[in-house]
Amino acid sequence: PPLKNPAGSGPAANDPLQDFIDGKVEFSLEFTEEYLQGHVLGLDEQIINKMKAGGYSNEAHIDLHGLNALQAWEALTGFFRSAYHKGLRCVLIVPGRGLNSPGGAGVLRERLQTWLTQAPFKYVILAFCTALPKHGGAGAIYVLLRKQKKSRGKIRWDILPVDPDLLAS
Repeated sequence: PPLKNPAGSGPAANDPLQDFIDGKVEFSLEFTEEYLQGHVLGLDEQIINKMKAGGYSNEAHIDLHGLNALQAWEALTGFFRSAYHKGLRCVLIVPGRGLNSPGGAGVLRERLQTWLTQAPFKYVILAFCTALPKHGGAGAIYVLLRKQKKSRGKIRWDILPVDPDLLAS
């Protein structure tokens, strides 16, 4: 079910999180076979450039090698929830490149660009991009998280994105 915000009970106007919840803010996405980048529209270009240059310290990482889509989604949900509540600002996701997957296609890497821009992750993510070679290159992704605000109890971590592989039977 979608997040609800009864009139008069939500955050004050001009709240970026509320803008996300209301669907007013979107991500700008760029991707090729080897590169992936996305950020909240209006994010300072200096922040984006610093992230692309590997200028933020990775405060935590998660390795998704060998996981199927549902396992990866569940692992990411726990990882992002924990990182956000700990106040971490930059994390590294290692989905791999998919070279050992059937057909040699990076299934998780492809899905990440969609997952990171949908609920619940879009409420805590500012930007993401392919990591530098020293941090895993095309097989890893830097993610900048929002500062934790009063939203602690308002993010629905149980929301699944539109992805048929995540509808477990």
